[in-house]
Amino acid sequence: MLQSVYRESKLFSHSLHFFIIFSLFNNNVLADSLDDYFRIKMKENHIPGLQVAIVKNDRMLKVASYGLANVQDDVKVDEKTVFNLASITKAFTSVAVMQLVEQGDLNLSAPISAYISDLPETWQKVTLKQVLSHTSGLPDIMNKHFQLIDSEGEEKSWLEVKKRALYFEPGAAFHYNQTNYLIVGKIIKQISGKSYAELIREYQLTSKKLSLTNSAGFAHFQGVNSHQARDYRLNQQKELTNVLTYFPSIIRAGAGMSSNATELAHWTQQLQNGVFFKNDSSLDVLWKKATLSSDNWAKENPSMHPYALGWYVVESPSGSKIVTAGGGQSAVAVYPELNISIVILSNLAGAKPENFMDEVAEFYIENFGLSDDVKLLKRELDQQGYSNGFSIVKKMQQEQKFKFGANDLNHFGNLLVKHSNYKKANQVFSLNNRLHSSVILEKHELDNYIGTYELVNFSIDVTHESKALFITATGDVRLPIFSKTKTEFFLSSVDATISFIKDKTGAVTGLLLSLNGEKLSGKKI
Repeated sequence: MLQSVYRESKLFSHSLHFFIIFSLFNNNVLADSLDDYFRIKMKENHIPGLQVAIVKNDRMLKVASYGLANVQDDVKVDEKTVFNLASITKAFTSVAVMQLVEQGDLNLSAPISAYISDLPETWQKVTLKQVLSHTSGLPDIMNKHFQLIDSEGEEKSWLEVKKRALYFEPGAAFHYNQTNYLIVGKIIKQISGKSYAELIREYQLTSKKLSLTNSAGFAHFQGVNSHQARDYRLNQQKELTNVLTYFPSIIRAGAGMSSNATELAHWTQQLQNGVFFKNDSSLDVLWKKATLSSDNWAKENPSMHPYALGWYVVESPSGSKIVTAGGGQSAVAVYPELNISIVILSNLAGAKPENFMDEVAEFYIENFGLSDDVKLLKRELDQQGYSNGFSIVKKMQQEQKFKFGANDLNHFGNLLVKHSNYKKANQVFSLNNRLHSSVILEKHELDNYIGTYELVNFSIDVTHESKALFITATGDVRLPIFSKTKTEFFLSSVDATISFIKDKTGAVTGLLLSLNGEKLSGKKI
């Protein structure tokens, strides 16, 4: 209950587990905090194996492997392990298309009927750009179980999908499906005279640093690949089950490649450094989000992101994030303005590493996600001292209309933790508490509330840092709570309050959570 409400708020745009990093620091654990972070993520999400590569300012800053590539045989992930890329394959396909555009063989604005025949009349006006950006409206050749829509195979499914109506007028909305890149694969073969695999190998996989990707091929489990990680999925009981991923040959331009994190990071470097393109503008075209003829889709899907060509685009105060993801288990994120790229590959369908890319970026970008006002505050604190934070804030608020929201300051403190500035972080947490609490409690008073409280379906851990109180619900992030009275606290941006319950002796025995009008009690254990 509490978790689902939290996730609907902006508080959960970045899932930050700083309370664990604090614990590691306070126990003098000398370890790479990013390694700790990934191990925690793997444990929380039951991810068997993970591989990571991070590039900043064209330098490979981190390459790491964790866990098991093959659980049954206890085979560890290592630097040679290759993972199923699934739909990350589409990023390679879109690069191949742009190379043909540069050669004058393709035109993004041309209808797909200019390159392949035997298309339904309603399909013929769809453009190449629209299929690349999932704005075509074409029906999907795969069903919700990722199986061909006709059990008799590829040819029958191709005939069947052409009988189906468009989802929407081409260019009016975004809808991700496999028919789009099936069409692209057919166009590539028709125009180049080469198979999709031949074109990718010849123009993108010639570097020795991409040898594992090259040798792994384009069929995934249909071939026998050395060092191939097995794929898994969690059942309803949170138990691992095997997944034998099958990508029909008809959709190979949309899925089927395998690679490892280091090679994929190297490929991403080459892409950004102009190795694959003759013109600098080609990358801009590749990563420019498609515009729609109507704003209805954006209104109806406010949490979804528009597609570019083979990638999707996320806009934020930190700049653009360009993402390609596959199978719900692997992803690449590029932050062009910040000069950082992150590759996370896993062997668990549903791990969705694309959802925690920002958390990883925060380890490398000390101002990541800070509002403009908080950036100015940070500059003043760095110059005048964090111990003077309250007077600095009051002066800034008096002189100009600065806003220092509780969530923004909490994020600021969390970033300081990630960059090992623990003393400054505590001062920011205390500043946040002082600005937003009605009553400032002393440490010995806060100590009474520390502990774990069991509710019906989850628990809440209560901790404090430097006179600031925090709660962490099961599986969620640490959030600050602010006092109304000595026993009643509230959460910022969430319609929730927490009242601590004491017995006759003054000992805290439980809490009462009021959430959107519903009251839930928890016993202190």
